[in-house]
Amino acid sequence: MGTSQSSPGPGGKSPLIPPWADDTPEQALPNSGNRRYASFRESLGRAVSNGSSSDLRKAVGHYAKISSGGSAAAVRRMGSATSVGSQLFGLLTSGSGTGTSAINLDSLNGLPVDIAISRITQSLATEDGDSEKIRAAMNLSLAEALEGIEIFDSQNVTAEIITNTMINYLCRVIFVQLMMDSGGAFDKAETPKQAIHIENSLYSLID
Repeated sequence: MGTSQSSPGPGGKSPLIPPWADDTPEQALPNSGNRRYASFRESLGRAVSNGSSSDLRKAVGHYAKISSGGSAAAVRRMGSATSVGSQLFGLLTSGSGTGTSAINLDSLNGLPVDIAISRITQSLATEDGDSEKIRAAMNLSLAEALEGIEIFDSQNVTAEIITNTMINYLCRVIFVQLMMDSGGAFDKAETPKQAIHIENSLYSLID
């Protein structure tokens, strides 16, 4: 994927679910502990260093069970991304979106496909702490699903394209979140190629 970079990432005292991402704030959150990222980052760092698929799977397991606060909290953490994903699915299946900035797919006909994708993303993306992640996931998933199409035509948006877009969107959102939370794990790489290999393996594991 080629996105790794050295970043301290969030600490154990950071909110388990940021306010903008929580669609059920009235529900209590689990006690995540101050070292909830430790096992995840340690296993990921080993995977980066030695290329071990076993360590990589352990890292993802630690993230799912501990770092994210468990499955229920993880779903709530995805609140903003899931909401946008639902709107994207609605737009692609019905041809029209909702809200003040909604667009109609037919209005994009005849545009270069990259411009059409950009307008879809602009119409749906939120303005919160997950905006950058969501925009990137939508752009990349749509671009991949519409690969080979130069001029946008709403009639070309088949069930297969919709399915591929939604699967890729969710996978990319999860992947980017794990990368953002990886801390200094990728500093263990001796070469850029080593880091990219684990990035690609991580994405494949999520996918």
